[in-house]
Amino acid sequence: MWNPFKQLAARFKSNRFAVALRTALGTGQPGRWHSDHREESEQFTGWTFVAIRAICLQAMQASVAVYDDTVNNSNQKLFRRHLRMDAGYGLTRSLYAGEAGASIPLSNDHALCQILKHPNPTQSGAAFRYERVLQLQLTGTSIVWNVPNQFGKTVHRYVIPTAIASPVAPSTDMPEGGYRIQTPSSRYDLDYFSSYSSSHHLLQQVLGKVIPLSQLQITRWPHPLYQDDGQSPVSAGARWIDSANQIDAARWAQMNNGADPSIVVTCGKDMRPTREELEAAAAMFDQKYGGTENTGKAIFTTGEQVVSLTATPREMDYNASFVEFRDAILALHGVPGIAAGISDGGSYAAFYASLKQFISLTVQPILDLLAEDDTEHLAPQFGRNLTIEIEATQIDDPDLLEKRLATDIRAQIIKVDELRAIRGLPPLGPENGGDQIVSADRKQPVHSESQTEDHTTAPSLPPGKSLMDALHLRADPTLMNGAN
Repeated sequence: MWNPFKQLAARFKSNRFAVALRTALGTGQPGRWHSDHREESEQFTGWTFVAIRAICLQAMQASVAVYDDTVNNSNQKLFRRHLRMDAGYGLTRSLYAGEAGASIPLSNDHALCQILKHPNPTQSGAAFRYERVLQLQLTGTSIVWNVPNQFGKTVHRYVIPTAIASPVAPSTDMPEGGYRIQTPSSRYDLDYFSSYSSSHHLLQQVLGKVIPLSQLQITRWPHPLYQDDGQSPVSAGARWIDSANQIDAARWAQMNNGADPSIVVTCGKDMRPTREELEAAAAMFDQKYGGTENTGKAIFTTGEQVVSLTATPREMDYNASFVEFRDAILALHGVPGIAAGISDGGSYAAFYASLKQFISLTVQPILDLLAEDDTEHLAPQFGRNLTIEIEATQIDDPDLLEKRLATDIRAQIIKVDELRAIRGLPPLGPENGGDQIVSADRKQPVHSESQTEDHTTAPSLPPGKSLMDALHLRADPTLMNGAN
């Protein structure tokens, strides 16, 4: 017999299971930390500092733009990304994206642009991005507090250090849960935290309180097992970092505490010191020869040998191990030696190739992750179909750029004003020929008054002029006559 109540109960049970499954698999939910984020934060030293700081500096000087994709929705974003990846032009091509069909960036007066460039009263957008990337690389999790006004719209944004945030389970008051900002007595010494929070006075107002998840924007490097925590490069390479720290500590202890005489001069075999005399000699040895200030002194004992006691750097293998762990930690964060300030030598082209690899494979993916999160969680508060894009400063080989420009000129696919923009020159405008195609055809005759002007080519170049001089011919036609 058909029982509607039984069928309704089964459907309710099925829906409840689906909700529970989505909650379990969803990321960004508060839960127990699976790594010690305080300890991870304290590893911001040595080569970890060098690597993360190199990434943060690139994020700090990145450019931020907001686009309205109402016209063509997501296709606009794909088109802009294609323009950005066009090697050799970078942002310059995006200046003319409007002519090609891509959406134009919103003005800086837009409310969303304002909060991205000035997220809170004490920080600029550059410093804010630096902090986000710092927390993401150190702890695998970046927590941004989007402070709402009485209407629920974000008016300020703050980066909360992951180490002082403690997950709070969902409750009746907060169905989604939240994060408690720990007081200094629970995790930090008061002196330490007061010095840190001097530039973050708002954190002092929320210490010990719980911020609901609805006001927080959480970005994570996904953990392979736990959805409620992130996997940081520092945690993944903890053994490498610990080994490097131990080598540094051992090297420091060897230099600071080790007895380092150069030779031992022994006396005759007839001497028979007692145990008390040997102990007294040992105490005198520790007092007289211990420490780096006694390096090179000679020691006289019984016997007839001359023995070297110094452990050379080669025997301790400090040099090789130092370089090996340095390279391992830099690789952990995707930072080449050149980007970290280490000059590895090599050719001019290899230098630019290494920096370009750093931007393309390390910095830009991180910025894309942050931009996507802002687009999904922040942009909808300020309008529909708004897309936030964060672009790293492009690294391009000048020689390669010259070759590409020469090719484009020969193919007649670049305009005068586009070429001038690449050179950092002001545009001429359509009335002065700025919208005409640059041509490198030297055989083309100069236009006369009786000839019909051809807007697909630029005037031919006089003898002795380079291809780049095509930029100036439109601005000053007397260059053509003067050269002749």
